[in-house]
Amino acid sequence: MDIPLNVSVFGPNGRIGQSTFVIMNPITQEVTHIVVKSESVLQTEHLVALKHIQSSDSDMIRLDCTGEQLAQMDLFQEVEFDSVNIPNFGAPAAIGDAYIWPYVTASPEARLVKIVHRHIPPYEREIRRGAHVHAANGRIGQVDELVVDKDTFHVTHLVLREGHLWGTKDVMIPVDEIETVTEDNIYLKLDKKSIGALPTFPVHRHIQH
Repeated sequence: MDIPLNVSVFGPNGRIGQSTFVIMNPITQEVTHIVVKSESVLQTEHLVALKHIQSSDSDMIRLDCTGEQLAQMDLFQEVEFDSVNIPNFGAPAAIGDAYIWPYVTASPEARLVKIVHRHIPPYEREIRRGAHVHAANGRIGQVDELVVDKDTFHVTHLVLREGHLWGTKDVMIPVDEIETVTEDNIYLKLDKKSIGALPTFPVHRHIQH
């Protein structure tokens, strides 16, 4: 089963959103959730358990829930604004064209700072489309999608996006070759030469992203 990112997500009554992240346990290599940005005016992102996926391919994901049911699921992230005092440097006095200490003073200015809280289950990591993939000896491409065993929900392969070092073919990298995972970067155990020797598959997309 492919789990593509940045593709349309459909429910029983039509499109309800877009996939934005995959949540994976890096220890067990199991995908636990996908993140879906809703079609609502607020475009909130919600955590959707994999059990709700009825089918998926490289261009879309189909869920068993409606947009209304999606809106009741846990939020992926919440935003709040906190007031902080930031120094605002002013100069009550100047000598020529230069401000000289101690004549430059700092007065506090209240500003609102945006704080984003992501609700990710403990010990799990989010993976987004476009995250950089690094071989042992340098960057090789970007994440396009994940291949998941539909029975165990374990990730089996990482698929590189078109435009990587090996042209317009899907490069499927066994997940066992992943060393570490962060939100923006995935580091592999293999070097570029070893990855270039892996089997590749021609890209056939119904929709070019």
